[in-house]
Amino acid sequence: MKRRGEMSRSYARGMTILIFFILAVQTAIFTIKSYEQTQISTTRDPVPVSQTEAVEENRSERGGKAINQKPDKKSKASIKPDNFHAAKDDNNAKEEGVIRETYVPVDIKAIRSDIRIELNSADSAELVSLPGIGPFYAAKILDYRRRLGGFAFKEQLMEIYGVDNERFALFKDRVWADTTKIKRLRFSEASQDELSANPYIGAYTARAIVKYREVEGSSGFNLASLVANRIIKAELEKILKYYLE
Repeated sequence: MKRRGEMSRSYARGMTILIFFILAVQTAIFTIKSYEQTQISTTRDPVPVSQTEAVEENRSERGGKAINQKPDKKSKASIKPDNFHAAKDDNNAKEEGVIRETYVPVDIKAIRSDIRIELNSADSAELVSLPGIGPFYAAKILDYRRRLGGFAFKEQLMEIYGVDNERFALFKDRVWADTTKIKRLRFSEASQDELSANPYIGAYTARAIVKYREVEGSSGFNLASLVANRIIKAELEKILKYYLE
């Protein structure tokens, strides 16, 4: 009996030690797991979140509504749609008023009509700037001006083949002729070739003029005498007075 009692006490001590050992192991395992969780949490969020940041984060999660924050009546009134649109309209009205004060209407037609080209001094670049006149017609205008000695009036352009009334109407208000720039021939000295080069005279009339001048002499030789002797017509006299002197 005595031996059995000793064995029971030994068994009880052994069980007690085993239980404490198991509890110690469980405590150690729990402590290790808690430490690992703490390390993981620290690694994921190394920077501490302030109270302000937490509030802002909570606000964004809840659709921008702050927790325990009372609405500001003044702020609410300042962002009313009616007030916003009214302020916007007022700014637009001020900008439009400034534009109206600084804007000066420009008459494009008036500007174009002021830019007029003088036919007796214009070059090809100036002529091609006219509506309806390209390089082809610019060359023909310059050639005709050379043969005439210059233009007495702008309507002479319609004497050029291809420049009809419709084409002339496109640019007639943008050209003019300075008669002082016409190269005139001395009527009493011009040769037959020089006279015939003028499109209004031609070879036949030039020969008749030279013969008449040889007969009459230079003293009584003039355009009026040519009309009187039916060498030229009165209409031609009105034109030739710009080219002969």
